[in-house]
Amino acid sequence: MEPCQIPPEAGVGAGDSSSGGGIPLPPENDEQVTQAVRQAFFLDPILSVDSFEITTANRVVYLRGMVPTPDLKERAEQVAAQVQGVNRVVNQVRVVTP
Repeated sequence: MEPCQIPPEAGVGAGDSSSGGGIPLPPENDEQVTQAVRQAFFLDPILSVDSFEITTANRVVYLRGMVPTPDLKERAEQVAAQVQGVNRVVNQVRVVTP
């Protein structure tokens, strides 16, 4: 039996987030959870991270701010809930029509 060969294109660190690729590491504390939620909002094509105050306590994410539609309020909660490390989302966002 021949030894297992790692293809050269795999590269060093191909499986960790420090190399710029691979699977990201889960957040280790509340500050990292908040940053991960901010990143998810930033990457979302509809949400504006600047519209929300995002805080985390014991892996519970609190969303505050104002949005023009109930759909945006719901989307913010869904995006936050999908972030790894989030146990629960408390959505205190208010819908304010212009």
